Amino acid sequence: MNNKAVNILLLVISQAVNVVILFIFTPYLVRALPKQVYGSYSQVIFVTEFISILFSLAILQVAMMIFSNNVNKLNDSLNTVIRFTFFSGLLAMGFSFLFSYVAPNLFDNDLLGPLLKIFSISLIGSKLNLVLNQALIRIEKTKSLMLLSILSNFIKLVLAVIAIKVYNSIEIMLLVYALEPIVSSAIQLFILKSNGYLKGKYNSTISKEIFQVGLPLYFVEIFGASYTYIAGFIISINLNEEQYAIYRNGSIELPVIGTIYGTISLIFMSDMLHNIQEKKFHLVAQTKKKIISSTAVILFPIAIFFIFYSKEFIVLYMSEKYVDSYKVFLIFSAALLIRTQNYTDILILMKKSKYILISFLVFVVSNILLNLVLSNIFGILGCAFATIFSVYILAFLQMHITIKQLQLRYTDYIDLKLLIIIMFSSVIVIGLAKLSTNFFNLSNLAAFLGAGSITIPLLIFFYIKNKFIDITPFENIFNKIPYFGPKIYAVLK
Repeated sequence: MNNKAVNILLLVISQAVNVVILFIFTPYLVRALPKQVYGSYSQVIFVTEFISILFSLAILQVAMMIFSNNVNKLNDSLNTVIRFTFFSGLLAMGFSFLFSYVAPNLFDNDLLGPLLKIFSISLIGSKLNLVLNQALIRIEKTKSLMLLSILSNFIKLVLAVIAIKVYNSIEIMLLVYALEPIVSSAIQLFILKSNGYLKGKYNSTISKEIFQVGLPLYFVEIFGASYTYIAGFIISINLNEEQYAIYRNGSIELPVIGTIYGTISLIFMSDMLHNIQEKKFHLVAQTKKKIISSTAVILFPIAIFFIFYSKEFIVLYMSEKYVDSYKVFLIFSAALLIRTQNYTDILILMKKSKYILISFLVFVVSNILLNLVLSNIFGILGCAFATIFSVYILAFLQMHITIKQLQLRYTDYIDLKLLIIIMFSSVIVIGLAKLSTNFFNLSNLAAFLGAGSITIPLLIFFYIKNKFIDITPFENIFNKIPYFGPKIYAVLK
């Protein structure tokens, strides 16, 4: 396995472990905190995340490009990017602190002001931490990054439990959350310094490049972020923090599931890039068709299962206190059905970023208008539907533009017949399972685990054995799994 493959594997493990740790911690938090307090905590998180995006100038994407640019000295690139990120974090912290005086009146929530003041500190390190992640990846310190990431997240959540369980203090918990990225950034800076990578100088040319490259990406990032934040602001202003807590707990994304397409895309990425450079667009479309079909085989049964069993999942995961969140979760689960590909990768590789910007602008306008209209009619369910419908608009618009730029037909790009077969067969099998568990009046736990452990593996196994997809490109991944990998591959082949 080459270094690139090792780095990718370590990053995937790191991200998966962190997501699972957070996923396990969330049920404790929603049970331990009253709805109003949990709603206030959620508002603090989304407000500071939005402010962070406003002041970061898409620095994560820009840093990745600058660190990979061999024209400039890496040490100079690190020095310049780190300085920019640190000072933009300071500005974001100052803005968040000032906003904490406005937020209580704007959201009609007195608790929001003091909590925002505490958590504003996090903005010094939130983006810096992630930029330094990119730096460690660049100098092939991925193992150190993985260990630091997992350990820091674990310690953060242990201290958070102590803050709630022992001191019954959301303020202490937020302070722990705020300090974690700062401490993590300091450790990463120490690693860089120990390896001689902080001896560079500030370079004004690189600074200009940050603004030149980052500005278009900045608008795309803000528009994309509206997926999360528009509904949050509208609910917080027009409704209350308890309604936002219900919405927030229903709009969760299942760990790893929503990013399966990214892992599958990674396997085909080099082929796609080569074919785009060679202008072999029909081969690019064939690759995308493989990615979409391969992802759908795994994703559709899982998504449809969670649509049918949304109530059982929310009650088990969030408790009866948030049973109303299941309707929001059901709507958000429907968004998984279009998470079969990266809709912007080809446009980026073809340097058609203006179309990405236009599509996100359409998305933002539709998202705002639909949220404003539907929230007044259906409340938080209207916001959920508005958000997901806007995502569908964005996905199909970007796919349409991509197909037109490739000068191909939809049938060249997507196997619609196969997707329909996978979807309807999954609906029938899982629907019958739902009727059965209801007929026997099984408990939430028995119904969820019983149906899930039978239907999802059965459907995926059936699709693979009947050659709905070709799994030979994934043989190397199976072979990397000790002992069981080759045996599973032999059964599926």
